[in-house]
Amino acid sequence: MEKVENIKPNYYNNSQLSPFDVIDDWGLDFYSGSIVKYLKRAGKKPGEEKLKDLAKIRTYVDKLIELEQNKNHR
Repeated sequence: MEKVENIKPNYYNNSQLSPFDVIDDWGLDFYSGSIVKYLKRAGKKPGEEKLKDLAKIRTYVDKLIELEQNKNHR
């Protein structure tokens, strides 16, 4: 198998921990991991407003709330 080059964008490189590191270390699911990813890059991705990433975070939080509510109604 070929080694894949580091494809981590620059807007994730401004700290010692990448979102991948946090997601793996904390054992996060897709939705929680996405929250970490968008929080980390909010306002740093060229050409995108911080508000756009914050809205994405809200979408994933709403999904987690929905899943938790459905789990409690079974």
